[in-house]
Amino acid sequence: MYYSPEQIKKLQEGHATLHGKRDELLLQYLGHHFNNSRAQEHAMQGFLRRLKILVRCIDNVFEILPPSYADPPTDDERSDIEINIQAFVFNVFGAIDNLAWIWVSEKGVTKKDGTEIPLTSVGLRKKDVSRSFSQEFRAYLNTRREWFEYQENYRHALGHRIPLYVPPYTVPKAKHVAYQELEDRKAEAIKNQDYDAYDRLSSEQDALGVFRPWMKHSYEEGSKTVPFHIQMLADFNTVVEVGQKMLAELNRNI
Repeated sequence: MYYSPEQIKKLQEGHATLHGKRDELLLQYLGHHFNNSRAQEHAMQGFLRRLKILVRCIDNVFEILPPSYADPPTDDERSDIEINIQAFVFNVFGAIDNLAWIWVSEKGVTKKDGTEIPLTSVGLRKKDVSRSFSQEFRAYLNTRREWFEYQENYRHALGHRIPLYVPPYTVPKAKHVAYQELEDRKAEAIKNQDYDAYDRLSSEQDALGVFRPWMKHSYEEGSKTVPFHIQMLADFNTVVEVGQKMLAELNRNI
């Protein structure tokens, strides 16, 4: 088991709050009067729809592999976890972009010269958008700079480079030498076309590894391994927080 009893309790408690947080924010946005139809669409059909998907993805992952898991997931279960993690990351990114579109559409934000902001330049941290925010909201967004950068890294890796995945196991440092020796013997078995030996050595090699509930993208890029139960809850809570701050910003400028 990867998590301590205290961590498991916190994760379970955090998971139990998701539906309430989602529903509370949903009601807040449903109760807000939008003057612009495009802003309303991004709120109702974009942000709130994605919010529901985020909760569903977390529910699925916690069901497939609870934090208190006793056995590692099967290959099919790992694939299902990866599917939900990938959908989650895309919709976190999309939810934040929906908030930017809500603001730009509702407030009629334009470039400095008064022309329409290009589609690719709409985002909470894009210059033409951020300059229209209050000082308070810009200061808040700055406190979340590292989170935005992490999200952009994972989203771009997922969309354009190496997709997020859950490693089947990790090899402790103390067993690296033994693992490499087996790797060398596997290569020799393939060279000799001794496939029975190859399968046996592969099984011995797999036995050296231990499963960890981690997600990552590229080894070559040195991407960090992140415990996905913890990160998904944290990301959802951040999306909710940014959504609440945006609603306050909309109300501040009425």
